[in-house]
Amino acid sequence: HQYYIDQHLLSCTNDFRDLGVIVDSKFNFNAHINNITHKASSRARLIVKCFTSKNKDLLVKAFCSYVRPLIEYCSPLWNPHYKYQITKIENVQRR
Repeated sequence: HQYYIDQHLLSCTNDFRDLGVIVDSKFNFNAHINNITHKASSRARLIVKCFTSKNKDLLVKAFCSYVRPLIEYCSPLWNPHYKYQITKIENVQRR
């Protein structure tokens, strides 16, 4: 279908974001999982880089405060079914 607003054609997309979760036209969450693992890995690297203290308890608390919410947000909705998706998410936590 083609949709118009004031005679301007709206572009079609295969992916859309709703409440922060990226979904494609086949109700697949691969783009969302790629996005959150990239963001979570970046934040985890920044935590290690920016904290001068290498106290394990402090780093774990920072990880739980700043990284885990990214990974766990709306997880019942996009629950990963495939092994490669689960592995990708767990790799962030292992690092």
